[in-house]
Amino acid sequence: MKLKDRVAIISGGGRNIGKAIAYRLFEMGCQVVVCARTQKEIDHVAGVIQEQGGRSAAICCDVGDEAQVQRVVEATIKVFGRVDFLVNNAGNYLEKKLADTTIEDFDAAVSGNLRGAFLLSKAVVPHLRKNDDGGRIVNVSSLLAQIPGSDTAVYCAVKAGLIGFSKALARELHSDGINVNAVCPGMVTTGEQAIELEETRWKLGEHLLPRDVADVVAYLLTDESSQITGAAIQIPGATGIKVGKLARG
Repeated sequence: MKLKDRVAIISGGGRNIGKAIAYRLFEMGCQVVVCARTQKEIDHVAGVIQEQGGRSAAICCDVGDEAQVQRVVEATIKVFGRVDFLVNNAGNYLEKKLADTTIEDFDAAVSGNLRGAFLLSKAVVPHLRKNDDGGRIVNVSSLLAQIPGSDTAVYCAVKAGLIGFSKALARELHSDGINVNAVCPGMVTTGEQAIELEETRWKLGEHLLPRDVADVVAYLLTDESSQITGAAIQIPGATGIKVGKLARG
């Protein structure tokens, strides 16, 4: 229970990586606020945590909308009294050739992946500064930001921007005791296939699953990682860590 009674906000917390992060942080003692655009999904995640005796809230939010982001942070403070961690996980994948990419595609990629992280960080930082021990921000980028693939120019650009944002913000907030890092997972297996693989795979580097990313994020929120800030940590393959029951919830 290394994160006992700490409060975390997780964007994109209703499915895949975000859901796994929410469950992992609960297992470590955290109180969890999950936000995303689909109320049904975040209600499920918060419900599973509550059924297990934890405290959790589900708040519908488009992270690209400043007013909705403010509402999430204000509700978190009202219900839990504080916020310690922010995980900017929300994002939308885009795979299109440049010639086929519309300005609407571009704007949606920027809004979902970069604007949301900016708005949530800006809203949360004043509250992190009030904590005696500062706080943590983890931004979920992508391995493609550092090792680009074809037909992903815009996606690679916004995820690379998220790394730059993380590194610069880490310098800005260092004196406040606030650590900021990015994690850069490779291709993550999700859905029913992921559930099957959780039961069978054990080899290091095999089949990256949402839980693998969640374990790295969780570590970056612990006291053991207090000296790590401004990092962009690659997660190219499975960590080999045994999967907990909640990861299947």
